[in-house]
Parts: sequence; C-alpha cells; structure tokens
Amino acid sequence: MVDTIAHARVTDIIYAQLSPDGDLYNEIMEIARRENIKTGFILNIVGGLRKARLSMPVEATVTDAPPGVREFEGLMECSGVGTIGQTLETYDSEGTSGILYKAGDPNLHIHMTITVAGETYMGHLIEGCLVRSLHPKSHFTIVLAKTEGATLNFKVSRETTERYPRGIPIHELVQD
Repeated sequence: MVDTIAHARVTDIIYAQLSPDGDLYNEIMEIARRENIKTGFILNIVGGLRKARLSMPVEATVTDAPPGVREFEGLMECSGVGTIGQTLETYDSEGTSGILYKAGDPNLHIHMTITVAGETYMGHLIEGCLVRSLHPKSHFTIVLAKTEGATLNFKVSRETTERYPRGIPIHELVQD
C-alpha cells in the first residue's frame, strides 16, 4: 500500500561535467548547495571512476543489518539515480556504513551501480568515488533536477534497535 503521495513540478534541469579526480559525492553536494536545490532528484550519472566506495549490504542473510562499506579500485564504469532533500537531523553511521548526514546540509540518497573487473555492484553513493578521465577535460556528466511543491526531509527515528542504536534513518515526504 502506498503511504504518501506528493506532487511536485520540475523547475530546473542542471547539467554538470565533473573534474578529473573529483569526488562524486562532494561534487554533487556542492552543486546542490550552489544551485540551492532543497528538493530534487538525480536524473542521471554517467561516467568512469578510478576508485569507488559504496555503502551496501554486506550480510547477505540478515535483513535488519545496517549496510557496510566496500571499496574498489581500477578501471570502472558507473551509473546512478537518486533524490536530493534536506537533512533535518544529524545521522552518523560513518564508522559502520560510511554514511554521515549533517543537519542543515543537502541530503543525497543516491544509488550507484559500478562495474569493475567484469563484476557489477550497487550501493549508496558515499565519499570516495573518484572521477576517472584520460583527458584534462572530463566527459563525466551528471544531470540533476530541481523541484518545487514537495519536500523530502531526512530525519532519525526516536526508536532504536540493537543494530540502529542511534535511531533509524527516515525519509519524510511532505506536500508543500
């Protein structure tokens, strides 16, 4: 059953080419700040990486476990999609999952798919994904959309579990 529906309109489409060796997470965070994206989404991420860090499931049989971090190096291709919202409450799971959301910052919830050495992996984009380019002007291109009419807020639940002792991450969708 659908819990919440909110309607929004796209107000701007933003294309960006990233610099060689730029950190993909930090570059998207900078674009969200510079372009004042309060709520939006990532239409497309396409490019090559030379290093990647993903927050992803590492315990295959445990469904309530927080994700862990996997690191990759070498020639790899990536694609990604996701949402941009606002972080209302700090959530620090950096030691376990690589995820750190700071209150007041844009909230990036981006799923990345990478292929390296013939294997494909998917997880949350976190710091440590470095743009690969053979040319001084990278062709690594991302496309973001800015929206109005709905708000996507990141919060932390007051409820805790053994595996989430600081609360459970929540993405709250609100109609403006």
